[in-house]
Amino acid sequence: MGTGTSGAVPNVTCLTSIDYTCKVCKLSMTPEGSKNKRRNTSLLVCIDHPDGRQRNILIDCGKSFYDSALDVFIKNEIRTIDAVMLTHGHADAVLGLDDLRQWTVLQNRSIPIYCDQSTLETVSGAFPYLVDMKKATNGGGVASLDFRIIEEFSRPFVCEGVAFQPLHVEHGTYGDGRIFYFNGFRFDNVSYISDCSKIPDTTRPLINGTKLLILDALRPRMHVSHFGYNQAIDEIRRFKPDRALLTGFCHDIEHSEMEQLAKQLMASEGLVADPAYDGLRIEL
Repeated sequence: MGTGTSGAVPNVTCLTSIDYTCKVCKLSMTPEGSKNKRRNTSLLVCIDHPDGRQRNILIDCGKSFYDSALDVFIKNEIRTIDAVMLTHGHADAVLGLDDLRQWTVLQNRSIPIYCDQSTLETVSGAFPYLVDMKKATNGGGVASLDFRIIEEFSRPFVCEGVAFQPLHVEHGTYGDGRIFYFNGFRFDNVSYISDCSKIPDTTRPLINGTKLLILDALRPRMHVSHFGYNQAIDEIRRFKPDRALLTGFCHDIEHSEMEQLAKQLMASEGLVADPAYDGLRIEL
């Protein structure tokens, strides 16, 4: 759905700058550099259900959800949203929840929303009427959402017949120094961690054996709340998945340059670590 950080790429201020020196933002506006155009990180998991109807589970519903759906859903003929999983309470993960209204109206039912208590509290502050419909004003429809709290991080829960294992990782800190946590998810042999600054030792065994690892790599250098490119590659070396995809990029890292680095890693170490891009589809 999306592979960009909260501000997305391109940054409008880069495009309107008199100097116009940002290479990545400039390239993102060209056909040859279009894979640098990045919406908020999000993943759509499509499941072939035994009853014959495809199930569609959305991981994160951020600021650019509408634009992502306008692109990805139409191209892939996605007609329903059967559940949403929220990784954390930041704007790029939750601020598109109001746009689920048209989906609940179309489907004539509530959409289950899986998140931890901290994320629910953030959503309650941003969208009180989505959590408690009695707080909605008259005259407009409201998305019907069924919030389901993830309370146990060491065990999986089942959604649409598939077991999802929360992956509790660090994503920077609050202003007072407390750790801010992010919940990635493992389903089958896929682990998805789009925002991460540290993987706790207690979480590592839950990722071991992953065949496809999708991992945060904000920019070339380190960041207080995200892996930098080299940190992400070090984690891929440790977990040794069959394939890794990098995501969560800002405008400091260019797609074709990462492709070249991926070729070098493949040649020197046999490591498959490709940059993802918006709209990428993977068959499993």
